[in-house]
Amino acid sequence: MPRKILDKEPLTLAEAKDVLSKRGEDSEMSYWQRVAYEHAMRNTPLEAEESRNIVEKLMNDFGLSELSAFSIANILPTTEEELKDLLQKEPKMLTETEIKEIYAFLFPYISRHSQ
Repeated sequence: MPRKILDKEPLTLAEAKDVLSKRGEDSEMSYWQRVAYEHAMRNTPLEAEESRNIVEKLMNDFGLSELSAFSIANILPTTEEELKDLLQKEPKMLTETEIKEIYAFLFPYISRHSQ
């Protein structure tokens, strides 16, 4: 039976992992919630607060769209080329310098979590 949607806001994969984890503590998760939780556990090296900080900085300091900021925080690109690919849908064209600055900002997260 469909459930009523109470609130709708984008979440990073790490934030979704936390929400689902709390849901699992309160009650039994549905099949699809378990699948989503397992996917999040396998695919996000970040904590929820870290991922939210990345999104906010990318949007506020670098002027990226919400879609790009969330994509980057979820995927955490390991190379500048991968970052460029994620920025393809940006309405404004970013310079090489801006891309290098974004990558430099991301690098501490990448290096810390790729080990």
